[in-house]
Amino acid sequence: MGIYSFRYMNFIYKIFFLQLVTYILFDILANMILLFPKVNNHNQWVYNLAMPIETGFLSWAALEYFKKNKARFFIWIGYCLFLIAFLIEMFVKGGAVFSNHGYIVESGLLLILFLFVLYSEFTRKSVSWKRSPDIWISLGIVLYFGGVIPYLSLIHYLQESHPTMNRYLFNFIIIGLSNVRYLLLAVGFWLVRRNVLSKITGLNE
Repeated sequence: MGIYSFRYMNFIYKIFFLQLVTYILFDILANMILLFPKVNNHNQWVYNLAMPIETGFLSWAALEYFKKNKARFFIWIGYCLFLIAFLIEMFVKGGAVFSNHGYIVESGLLLILFLFVLYSEFTRKSVSWKRSPDIWISLGIVLYFGGVIPYLSLIHYLQESHPTMNRYLFNFIIIGLSNVRYLLLAVGFWLVRRNVLSKITGLNE
């Protein structure tokens, strides 16, 4: 859907598209590593590497959304706090262990940012909320990052004490919410194309 609608996207939506493509590439790499256990049977470093990039892309999208707002300063502060938490955990645990605390900080930051986007969109009166790509994309981000925080707080404990349960929870929470997130992203991309072709003024243009 992103490729189908790419030519109609403004800069913000192209950032979301690039984040999606980047994540797909990292996910392919992580799964390819598992095919060669004799080389390296741990792929958590791939997700650690992807984490600041994903946060950077989504924070960048928020910066572009609030480009005429004082909120940009706080977005930069939030990203710096994430980097500090992430790098400290990398130093303490090493890059081969998934930085769950860094991901919790990332999730909290992006949850707050896109809740503000949702609030901003719902208080606009220029375009119906049903036609707003920003609402659907932000809703997916909020549902995902808001939903994974409790699980991530316990992920290492569950992996050590209840690995079978942890696997089921991972599939249900992380993969399940990821599907919801990217399904809503696809809806947003479809609305970008639909709005342009219907001669509805796109948001943030």
